[in-house]
Amino acid sequence: MRSLAIMRAVLIRQTARGAFPSEVAGIEDETCFVTASVALCLDPAAHRPALERALDFIETCEDPRHPGAFAFYPPRGNGPMLVRGLPPDADDTALAWLALLHGGRRGADQARAAFEARITPAACLLVPGGAPPWVRRGAVRTWLIERGRDNPVDLAVNANVLALACRLGLAAHPVAQGAAASLAAAAAGGFDPAGFGRRLAPYYADVTELWFAVRRAAALDDGTLAPMLVPVLAWLAPLLGSRALALDKPLYCNDHGRPVWRAPVLQRARRLGPAPRLPHASACAFKQTPALSNKGDQHDVLFLCGA
Repeated sequence: MRSLAIMRAVLIRQTARGAFPSEVAGIEDETCFVTASVALCLDPAAHRPALERALDFIETCEDPRHPGAFAFYPPRGNGPMLVRGLPPDADDTALAWLALLHGGRRGADQARAAFEARITPAACLLVPGGAPPWVRRGAVRTWLIERGRDNPVDLAVNANVLALACRLGLAAHPVAQGAAASLAAAAAGGFDPAGFGRRLAPYYADVTELWFAVRRAAALDDGTLAPMLVPVLAWLAPLLGSRALALDKPLYCNDHGRPVWRAPVLQRARRLGPAPRLPHASACAFKQTPALSNKGDQHDVLFLCGA
């Protein structure tokens, strides 16, 4: 009954255009990121009408000049948006394709072609001298067009790209390997994720979002990348707590930290399903710990800890 009530609260927030809204500075907008993230929480059979409407909105976020690449906002949309004219990016492209595959709207061959044509060119062939020490060759920059210095390697973005690669059976792809190696290097390098959050994931306002992104990749991995991803999840797990699923938790931001977006509907949707377990992860165990939302009610957050 509780999950039904949560689902009703999620579905009632779907907009006329099919999006699930976020909010920034008290103003609601409609983004590919939040809509795709919520769509991935919907059951393709039980929630088919809502999922189809969400996929309709996601498809409006495809860049007509770069088919297969997706932007934060619909390039030709007239809905609520904070900034117009944003180019396509690797994060929204990865999440959009994951949602389109989840809903059966598009096929794996189409997604693989888009991965090669749109995401792969954003990979670092050489690691820039000023890059953070965890960045490895093959990791992708955020924007799918050249933006000079304003195009950082964000580990949460790379984790979502890695999730798409795993979903498509591309774990051995140089981009997937570069993303996984960068995540592993950050975990092994002694960097405190709380202290380095702004450098690890500059487009995310809360570093726990990195954990959610890595967990998604781990759930889609067939075991190939588990030796790298298990330590990353363990490194990030101590960050989780009462704020991980709080409705008012900051989610993402510009790379300079402002403004900050929130999405209570996504936070609710995340409470619906069981957390995926890592395949072949015998060196770790999950345990349930109660987490308080900002509304004061309790929910289970699954922590990944060393056994």
